[in-house]
Amino acid sequence: MRDIRSLAPTRRFSILSAFVLLGSLVAFTVYAAITGSSFFSKTKPVSSRTKSAVIKGGDEKGTWVIKTSFGNIGLSEFEQAYRRMNDKYAYATTLDSLKDFLNVYADYRLKLEDAQREGLDKDPKILNEIKGYRDMLAGPYLLDKEVTEPAIKELYRRRQFEVHAGHFLAAIHNPLDPADTLRAYKKAMEALHRLQNGESMTLVVMNPANRALLADRNPDILRHPIQHPAGDTTPVWEGSDDKGSAKGGGDLGFFTGGMTVRPFEDAVYALKPGEITQYPVRTRFGYHIIQLYEIIPRIGGVKVHHILVQMAPETEDTSKYWHKIDSLYQAIQHGANFEQVARESSEDPKTSKEGGDMGYINREDHRAELSFDHAAYSLKDGEVSGIIRTSFGYHIIKRVGTIPAKTYDEEKDLLKQMYKRYYFNEDREKRLTLLKAKYNFKFDSSAVTYFLSKLDSSRTSLDSSWSKKLTPADKGHVIFHLNGEGWTVGALVDSLNAQPGYALARNTLYELINKTIEDRTLEIASRDVSKAYPEFDQIMKDYRNGIILFELENKRVWSKVVPDSAKEMSYYLEHKAKFLWPERIDLSEIFIVSDSLARQIYQRILAGENFDSLAKKYTERPGYKEKAGHWGILQKDENELARRAFGFVVDEVKEPFSFQGGYSIVRLNRRDPIHPKTFEEARQEVASQYQDDRASQLRAEWVTALRKKYKRQLNTTLITQQWEKNHPATVGTATPGSSVTPEGKTN
Repeated sequence: MRDIRSLAPTRRFSILSAFVLLGSLVAFTVYAAITGSSFFSKTKPVSSRTKSAVIKGGDEKGTWVIKTSFGNIGLSEFEQAYRRMNDKYAYATTLDSLKDFLNVYADYRLKLEDAQREGLDKDPKILNEIKGYRDMLAGPYLLDKEVTEPAIKELYRRRQFEVHAGHFLAAIHNPLDPADTLRAYKKAMEALHRLQNGESMTLVVMNPANRALLADRNPDILRHPIQHPAGDTTPVWEGSDDKGSAKGGGDLGFFTGGMTVRPFEDAVYALKPGEITQYPVRTRFGYHIIQLYEIIPRIGGVKVHHILVQMAPETEDTSKYWHKIDSLYQAIQHGANFEQVARESSEDPKTSKEGGDMGYINREDHRAELSFDHAAYSLKDGEVSGIIRTSFGYHIIKRVGTIPAKTYDEEKDLLKQMYKRYYFNEDREKRLTLLKAKYNFKFDSSAVTYFLSKLDSSRTSLDSSWSKKLTPADKGHVIFHLNGEGWTVGALVDSLNAQPGYALARNTLYELINKTIEDRTLEIASRDVSKAYPEFDQIMKDYRNGIILFELENKRVWSKVVPDSAKEMSYYLEHKAKFLWPERIDLSEIFIVSDSLARQIYQRILAGENFDSLAKKYTERPGYKEKAGHWGILQKDENELARRAFGFVVDEVKEPFSFQGGYSIVRLNRRDPIHPKTFEEARQEVASQYQDDRASQLRAEWVTALRKKYKRQLNTTLITQQWEKNHPATVGTATPGSSVTPEGKTN
């Protein structure tokens, strides 16, 4: 029997929404999400449109316990319900869909009425469970409102712009070594000094070999060499430790918020174009000197086509490649169709057949090399670039479209994921530190040390006698104070006893204590969360209504769905066509690690040797040698062997293919056609299907009884009239409305 009342609250809640949906109830969060008010409280007065009720009902006394204006559910409330549940205007859907929603929503309200008459809103067990959810949700909600939401809004604000920057990196190789940190800092300061004395970032990031090569080509370019006093032992300048960006002169290209570590991002967004950071910026990589080149409004990306003449990066004589790309460029300039030239002459095998279509590039997850990026973004839609050089060769680029940047609502979920992954933990710690200071946090490490001295660190809290050495006085020692409230050794003992098997080692105990400190801090901070954020009360009403409906469904439906072998057998016999084996196959395999040996064995099979004998001798799959490689019956998608063999004819053997670190030779032994499962084979499916069908039957009977008891009436005429007002062009073609009728039936 599916009695889930005894489940732990967290587990119970995790299945609650799915359970309610499967039970044909509106999801447990719907009521507050759809109505914006608790069904156990009086509704505030609404507009005069609520005088026109779309749902009416009453018991033998002609009243509902659930009070709305005029004792019924008005049009305005219904429209709000639809908008909040479906995230769109009520009349933006079809008339039939709107009527379907009216029917479901009316049944939902009947169930809420039934729940209150059962007194479930006053059940101490439910009230205690609701309190548990409140304690569990309030702290995270507060952090979400006061930490996460402001942070992602700031992240989005930054992402309205793209920054183009370069940097010099002095890497810290061993963060635990002060000498290494100092060395990196001095190197960063040297780089900053060079930049302040006129050297460009391009030169500062270079190592001696690159600087020498540049000096040979253009001696005047190094006209600001750094001067060191005589006898100075400053080591040879090795340039930036970011060798990747150093090859491009330290240029990082364009990027936006959320694409780099926070200290770096904070520093670059604080600069104005042309400025250099005044001091080295520390990140986990080391010390950076950053220069902002430009900042521009962000777009979502550009759609591009291109023509490529491939050329290795180290090519010295580029003339023939240049002449080829130039001839293509001239042809386009004289009117040749870009896409046709790409199909005929581009050397990019991935895009040439599509007229050079690369799809889109952006500066986040579809980045291109800097030269290609700069060229593509500098074009207008429809324009063609000149000849561009990258590490792949020479390109001609056509920009064919622009993708706008996403709105905040479009990016919100992504920003939240990004923030949670990279920044949240750091910000959370900062906020907790501030809160602990606010609540006069005091920690007594001596109490913990004394507690540890009474324990055997090799044991766990599963041992019932682990705390026997602790006296009542010992348990009275306070480990920490927070907001004037003390947390004692006795409370720690209770926590450990509540977690059997918890290791009594120093590190794990401190983890538990620190977690408790954090939880208590958030619990204190969130005591007044409803005052600051009244919408939190609505969330808790969602939970309360969901738990109550869950209990009611369990009482009305699932408690009556009792496993019954005789009825399940009867159900199986009546619905045998539901329980079928799909077409399956029986196969055998010879598995060989060596490709060459597998091919030799395959040739021997083709020459007439017995497959089973070869399998017994050669197959290397553990446990299959003694079975002559026999796998038995498999369904089509069970594994790669079955997928391949499904297309074989019986007794067919095909050449070896790579599978699970070796090579498989497969034979199809026979096909097992579609046929009914026996009762024993289908027993679990039958039991599940029988219980689901029985639950659906009970649920339908329950709803029918509720409709009759409360004399449910639906005013579909009013819904039709309002829909037609919003769709004047369809008047005369829409489904005619009905008059108000009992049981939701229409004329």
